[in-house]
Amino acid sequence: MSAGNLTPSPTTIALSLPQDQLELLQTIQEQNDKILAAMNASVWLSEEEAADRLKVSVSTLRKWRADGWLSYHKIEKVVLFQAAELDAEVKARGLVQASLSPLMKTATKRSRA
Repeated sequence: MSAGNLTPSPTTIALSLPQDQLELLQTIQEQNDKILAAMNASVWLSEEEAADRLKVSVSTLRKWRADGWLSYHKIEKVVLFQAAELDAEVKARGLVQASLSPLMKTATKRSRA
């Protein structure tokens, strides 16, 4: 370190480990990679974001939630939806298609008139 440069230079240390410990470290690294990938895949949505994703109003989303049709997580007063859960539940229940069918019938009747 020079008088003008107070930052220490990095030091590299080489370690020699037994093969079984190296394999254990590799296994831990692989598990950590899987956990990080899963965490990155977990997208959390606010009520507004979830409603926008489903193309419904926030009040419709709240009704579905109150009726027990959607899983949600509440942290203090904030309601959050996990995107993967939301998508799976909507697909399983056919919620969006069911909510759009009356609109389609109404639009068809109006266009014929």
